[in-house]
Formats: sequence, C-alpha cells, structure tokens
Amino acid sequence: MTAGLILASLLAVSPASCTEGQVADAIGKQRESFNLAIRDADIDTVGAILALEVILVTGTHSDRFLGRDEQLNIWRQDFDAGQDRLMYVRTPHCIVSSDITDMAMEYGHWRGENSAGDFAAGSYSAKWRLIENVWRIEVEVFMTEECGGQACPQNSD
Repeated sequence: MTAGLILASLLAVSPASCTEGQVADAIGKQRESFNLAIRDADIDTVGAILALEVILVTGTHSDRFLGRDEQLNIWRQDFDAGQDRLMYVRTPHCIVSSDITDMAMEYGHWRGENSAGDFAAGSYSAKWRLIENVWRIEVEVFMTEECGGQACPQNSD
C-alpha cells in the first residue's frame, strides 16, 4: 500500500465518530506538550511522547523515518537550525479511540512556519497507544497541501 493510499484511508473519518472524554483529553494534552516541546526545542519531551518503534511519514516527499532514535536525530537537526527553522504545530480536529484496546487515531491539520514567512501545511493523522500508562505516538503520517516561500519543494535546495 502506498503512503498516499494509507493517508487517504487514515483521513477518511466521520466527525460523528470522534471521541470525547478521558482518552481524547489525555491525547489532547500529550499533543499540546508535543507542540510546546517543538516550540521550545525540548528534545527530552519529544522523546518521552514517541513510542520506541515510532514511524514518521513526511508530508512533501513521503520520507519514512523508523524508530525513536532516528526521529530524535531529525528533531535535533531541526532544533539546531535556530531562528530559521520552521516552527511546527499540529492541531487535532478529531480523536477516535478504539473499543478493543488502548489505542486511538488523531486527525488534524499541521503547519510549519518560520519568522521569514516560509511555510508548509496540510493534513495529518497519528496513531497513539497507551504504553506504560502514557499515551505515545506510534505513527504519524503527513500530507503537504500548501506552502509558501522557501518551504515549497520547487524553492528548496
């Protein structure tokens, strides 16, 4: 199954199936912590929210990164870019929890923007699992739907 087909199937959710309550609240708090950790370049908090075998599929080129260590290396490089880096925020629109086991899907919109106004944005989905009493990201899949300035593929090196 291609990354595009996976994303399309993950984003096909009815708002009526969105969960409210303890699971959605806990995942929402974890997402907020993750966004703040990105803003603050807090690698320890990013690492604490990722599952050991986390999978990331990027939005523009569908690059795949497997495992917490590989993803933390990406974040370290991003954080080292300082003021020029894109500041990413994920905004959940719907969280659907499983009735079978301690896992949930999050659907939303993401945006990365720097102080120069370069940006990329689009849709995402994230699969969460309760591991050792902590909600952790197992998979994140992004799709780029808009961009501006140096963040657009045709404008990047």
